[in-house]
Amino acid sequence: ANEMLNIPNAFGHTVRYAMKANSHRSILQIFDRIGLHIDASSYYEVQRALAAGISPEKIMLTSQQVLSAETVKELVCKGVIYCSVSLNQLKICASVQTELKTPLSVRINPGLGSGHNNRTNTAGVSASFGIWHEYLPEVLAVAESYGLKIERVHTHVGSGSDWKVWQKAAALTLDIVRKMPDVKIVNLGGGYKIDRIDPSRSINLHEVFSVIKNDFEKFSKETGRSLYLEVEPGTYLSANSCMLLTKVNDIVNTGKNGYTFIKVDASMTELLRPMIYGAKHPIRLLGKENETRQDYVVVGCCCESGDIFTVKEGDPELIDTVKLPITETGDCIAIMGAGAYGISMSAKNYNSRPVCAEVMIRSDGSVIEISRRQKLEEIWEREVSLY
Repeated sequence: ANEMLNIPNAFGHTVRYAMKANSHRSILQIFDRIGLHIDASSYYEVQRALAAGISPEKIMLTSQQVLSAETVKELVCKGVIYCSVSLNQLKICASVQTELKTPLSVRINPGLGSGHNNRTNTAGVSASFGIWHEYLPEVLAVAESYGLKIERVHTHVGSGSDWKVWQKAAALTLDIVRKMPDVKIVNLGGGYKIDRIDPSRSINLHEVFSVIKNDFEKFSKETGRSLYLEVEPGTYLSANSCMLLTKVNDIVNTGKNGYTFIKVDASMTELLRPMIYGAKHPIRLLGKENETRQDYVVVGCCCESGDIFTVKEGDPELIDTVKLPITETGDCIAIMGAGAYGISMSAKNYNSRPVCAEVMIRSDGSVIEISRRQKLEEIWEREVSLY
């Protein structure tokens, strides 16, 4: 977080934590204390952040969810920033904000996207996020018709994106802002690549934002406008802050030409990323680091053929192996890099599995349980019986 707070910038910047990466109130409170603001992706996330004690003025909502005018007014009156991602949303928001005389924020699709796979690409012709850049005249017309100014533009091209593509998209964003004379704040989103397997492939923030800083300074010289920068890291801040600790329940194989499978007591109910993204996570067998290694496939305990932790990178349809020391039932395995889009995006309660406990190790070495394990009966207590 401190690295993000100190990135090169031309005229000041704000870091908004993309709370969907890990929405636990303890994490929100830690980031709030060190000066981060919040990027919320739903009305419910806004309410969760408020419940954690985050000031509404620090929260910006950018959501695919279309809210009623009454709900938008409720949030804006509290001080929450509402960023419209479609013309329909913009019209609803403008009808509210014309009464309040507050400036508008819009998310624009700059026409270029990049993610670590197609499922994490959030811009370009294949993405529904943001108002397509060719509709900028309509955007400006809506603002003018309600007598409002658009003072913030937001773009986001994808998660784990190629930083060169991200820089190009940032330049496209500035080209769009040239046509929007009232814009004061440019939010370039997040998606800063963290490679959990090979850290050398992660983004170099200083290198990338030095280029962005130069672009903002050049824009200022050409237009006389000094733009304030916002960024929205999520994975970058939380991915490597957590591991999923699990126990080996069973070991089976499919013959001499097949695979040896380690069955653990965790599953897609705690970590879904491998199953849906083909995401690879470092896997460690605890206490046997220096012993002879062999290839294993590590699988979860759900009755689901896709519940696999060692998938082929980028292709969840294919299984892969990981070299681990000779493993026995009862051994403990740590699946690393589970802090972002882990429990927050898992298939909770599938196979009627209770949500796991969460434990935080503080900087002074103390340990605190920040989420208790869900009781089994809590899974069905909100269900209504027919008989």
